[in-house]
Amino acid sequence: MFSRHACCGCRLYSTKAPRPVRGMADRIGIAERKYQFIKSIAQKTAEKYGYEPIHTPTLEYSSVFERTLGSDSDVVGKELYKLPDSRNQWMTMRPEGTAAVARALVTNQLEFTLPQKLYYSGPMYRHERPQRGRLRQFEQFGIESMGIPHPAIDVESILIGWRFLNQLPLGSNAKLELHMNTLGDAESRSSYRKALKTYFEHYRDKLSPDSQRRLDTNPLRILDSKSEQDISIVSNAPIADEYLLPEASKHFEFVQTALKDLDIPFTHNRRLVRGLDYYQHTVWEVTCASSELGASQATVLAGGRYDGLTSVLGGKRVLPGVGWGSGIDRLALLLADNKVPIPVTPVPVVIIPETSSETRSRYVDDRVYSFAIRVAETIRRYRSAYVVHGSILNDGTAASHPPIDKQLPNLLSKEPQPSRVVIVGSEEMLKSGVTVRNMSTRRQQFVKLDSIQDLL
Repeated sequence: MFSRHACCGCRLYSTKAPRPVRGMADRIGIAERKYQFIKSIAQKTAEKYGYEPIHTPTLEYSSVFERTLGSDSDVVGKELYKLPDSRNQWMTMRPEGTAAVARALVTNQLEFTLPQKLYYSGPMYRHERPQRGRLRQFEQFGIESMGIPHPAIDVESILIGWRFLNQLPLGSNAKLELHMNTLGDAESRSSYRKALKTYFEHYRDKLSPDSQRRLDTNPLRILDSKSEQDISIVSNAPIADEYLLPEASKHFEFVQTALKDLDIPFTHNRRLVRGLDYYQHTVWEVTCASSELGASQATVLAGGRYDGLTSVLGGKRVLPGVGWGSGIDRLALLLADNKVPIPVTPVPVVIIPETSSETRSRYVDDRVYSFAIRVAETIRRYRSAYVVHGSILNDGTAASHPPIDKQLPNLLSKEPQPSRVVIVGSEEMLKSGVTVRNMSTRRQQFVKLDSIQDLL
């Protein structure tokens, strides 16, 4: 919101406290630690399989996504954050990671250095109705491999996602399920698409408005409809299996057999499709039945094969590709706070204030303050430590350090609680030492600074 200055007409920001944009959230403390923990497990898992990191910009030319996702997709039609730059070129906030990675391979001429096995993480943006587990800015981790045509890489991709999710301490009530399907190769998919169009055409007037539109652009998307008036019609629609060419059937058979050999449980869901245009052959998703997510937000990982995506972006070669993306926001909802590893609690260095004989006010001598900083830096040779500083008061005036008998209870009121506290005052400074207090036993002991490691 802007307000106009009465005199000069310049635009000034409102004096009201700013809020986050709707559908975008701050993460502080344990909330952010959850995200870091989940991504660290995903990263370590991907690296075990030989994947390397890649980073792409948050902002891309709009054509990167409009050419790859399909002009009739919900993402392109309704959900993109688009803006023109100073030259009126349309830019888009990244809505997903695969197209951006494919663009990076073309831009950096990596099409001739194959295979490329990459992982990424970062924020994505979609302008849709915010709800639990579905924000407008959402965090995603994903992997992509390009240049490998054999279905063995489909298996590897599924395996990485499954191993990653099963390493997370999601709780006994969180049940993961892997659902798979095949859309066949380009020719199989084309035949299937024609069959769907013929079938749904008989029910055009009974379909939802969105599905009527998709009937003319991409009837496969109707299979993914959540509209009540579409579900019964979809249930009797043709299935992709009936239109697979022999090579496409062989591809999917390999994937299923390999997963069985690896004891990875899965369901062949013949109605499963992916909502973006570039998918073919194997598609899959992992759902998690949990009250924290609900049925409509149960998908925590989804992926598939997308042969030829780089050529759509102007690449010189038609590369096979496969990968998946996982929503960190939903996984964080499934993760209890006490399941997130917390670093060792740092040692607080508490300063004892002195009292002025004239004004009776408390103060900290600058030499003592400087000594406390040196003490904390000495402790950091062995473990984390910080100086407890005096903060300003609510009225904005500078605050001196409170008495030690108030500082210690305040430290115990915070999580995680420190097991030991180092106390520094003018007496400790003169003796080049510190007082170490055990917060459980309340026992205190003076120790020389060069021997402090023995008590910590």
